[in-house]
Amino acid sequence: MPVLKKMLSTDMLPQGLSERQRFIAFAELFEHFSNTGELDPADDVPFRAAMNSIHVGTTMLGRCDGTFTTVRREKRQVLATNDDRYCLARNTGSREARVTHRGREFVMRPGSMVLLKLDEPFFSADGASEKRFTNVHLPTATLRAMVSCVDDLVGRELAPGGALSLAMDYSDLLLRHPGAVDEAGFAIASHLMDLAALGLGARGDTAAEARRGGVRAVRLKAVLMILEARYTEPDFSAQKLAAAAGLSERYVNELLYEAGASLTSRLLELRLRRAAEWLAQPGDRRISDIAFDCGFNDLSYFNRCFRRRFGLTPSAARGR
Repeated sequence: MPVLKKMLSTDMLPQGLSERQRFIAFAELFEHFSNTGELDPADDVPFRAAMNSIHVGTTMLGRCDGTFTTVRREKRQVLATNDDRYCLARNTGSREARVTHRGREFVMRPGSMVLLKLDEPFFSADGASEKRFTNVHLPTATLRAMVSCVDDLVGRELAPGGALSLAMDYSDLLLRHPGAVDEAGFAIASHLMDLAALGLGARGDTAAEARRGGVRAVRLKAVLMILEARYTEPDFSAQKLAAAAGLSERYVNELLYEAGASLTSRLLELRLRRAAEWLAQPGDRRISDIAFDCGFNDLSYFNRCFRRRFGLTPSAARGR
């Protein structure tokens, strides 16, 4: 499943622009970044915004933080994007937000969520000079198949807690550690859908299946984070990984296989990538030191694996 990561920030704008010029320049970039809506800047503070998103097939995770007072999706964005997905959004700011959608006006408290439909306009404002929110776009057909009454929940405040909050926590975690999505994109999209469906009221066999998947998603993320933090340890093993995650060794191996690769394959790939990064940097570090620092304890084995993975020897990879 294809994975696309995007980032946009006012820090990317040219220096020396007036506040109005900064906002206009950012608004133009934002339209290309995500034609989901429009922002209105706050009048009493300098304009600042930062956002990033991860697209896994038709599922999207995103978050935004900035000095703006309103977020709007106008009819023109609806027509331009032809996007009919559901948008599950959480107010991660510190103030209540007033939302209008499907003819309803309601309040979103901090931490609460709302389910929006992207083929209809919406409006959100709270009077504050700063907004923060996280959102997940979910494919319509799949969510309707899992939650038969899902359209009845559109345009209403959804209280924090349970599987919905867990889905948003999971999204925030992935947005802070986007490298994990490269390892398990399909599984992550599937687990997010499971958690959302559970929180929105999946029933029967669908709920049982989603519950199994959602719990495993959180555990998989924990396992991958431990692996990314400790893969350079030469004696790192499935036993150590399981102990650090508080899970059985068999369960950890099952999680990793389901996400697409064994522990041995993941360790080797992470170590080889780090070695390639260090070899590409200027300097005269010995290849043996790089290999050992990446977790290899046999230089000949490192040389063979590196050549098989990248098609050239570590010596030839220097500076590339």
